[in-house]
Amino acid sequence: METFAKLFGSLLALVYHCFDRMVILGHLPLLTRPENIVHFFRDIHHVNPISKEVLRQRTDDYHRWVEAFAKKRQIPLEWSEKGVRKEDYIRPHLRRMERRNQFGVYFILKSNTQLEAIADRHSLVGSVASPC
Repeated sequence: METFAKLFGSLLALVYHCFDRMVILGHLPLLTRPENIVHFFRDIHHVNPISKEVLRQRTDDYHRWVEAFAKKRQIPLEWSEKGVRKEDYIRPHLRRMERRNQFGVYFILKSNTQLEAIADRHSLVGSVASPC
């Protein structure tokens, strides 16, 4: 990978518009299936039963991590407004980074997307909010 980056690095550009979805759907596709989420919590993290409270705690921990990340790096972190195109809302921040010839995370935009409920034969877990 390092050789590839040296040879083609000047030709590469990468933009994430929503890290959560990109990571889960692109890099952790197994976590999109209910049985794999059950495996993740029960077998990997030894959590049983998987309750609404367990998922809420995991979500709260993640939100605190994102907030600390943004604060430490002085990155704006805001809730999206209904009816406003996200790309239009953050474009001024992107332009500022481009003018400075800087790269990296320049804005974190939160929204309250509801995901479908996950159920197994032992527990029922309600809808979980995604931060993107």
